[in-house]
Amino acid sequence: MKLISSFLCICLLVLVSCGEDQTKKTSWESGDEEEIEIPEDFVADTIAIRNLFDELTFPDTVMYDLLAELGICDTVKGAEFNIHKPPCEPRFYKFFRYKKDMPWKEGFALEIRAGVEEFYLRRFILFERIDGKLTKIQGFVANLVEQHTTHTGYYDLMLLFRDEEAGSFVVKYSWDKDRYVYRSVEAIDGYLVKEERKDSISNVVHQRLEENSMFF
Repeated sequence: MKLISSFLCICLLVLVSCGEDQTKKTSWESGDEEEIEIPEDFVADTIAIRNLFDELTFPDTVMYDLLAELGICDTVKGAEFNIHKPPCEPRFYKFFRYKKDMPWKEGFALEIRAGVEEFYLRRFILFERIDGKLTKIQGFVANLVEQHTTHTGYYDLMLLFRDEEAGSFVVKYSWDKDRYVYRSVEAIDGYLVKEERKDSISNVVHQRLEENSMFF
């Protein structure tokens, strides 16, 4: 990773620390950034995520088949362990829905444990079946910490990006047409970013994530 600049250090300190409540936060609130029509009876919900890769079996047997279809893990029982292609097991891979009620076979998000393929951070990848084939539509070097329901059925994603020099960023992504788009940074190192400072700090953080190739 590139060393964080003095300018960015100053930005983070001024925008986050100055006058900020120093109490650690474990959840992040968000609002709508666009003028969109929302049904009057729709009530948003927050889904907290805590993924320890500690499940013994997949909650749905189709998940194993989907991993086998992607060809990213080893389906051979009792094969010698290989970190570049570990077993198709829940201790390495976690499935999430990014659209409510979407069948697993049609699309899903996959979080991959740190260390797999000798990659030292978690990755969060979205797949969709296009013309009968599972296709990657987006990827992030991040892990999912929260989902927010929306009236469209596509969840807003709260992704945690880790940075060796700048700390950690929780960023909100929302579905727009055919992909997720960057909306705002919600927290830095567990501290909420004040609403009036989000625009400025979000631009700086987005540039930082781009420089470190945190999207693929």
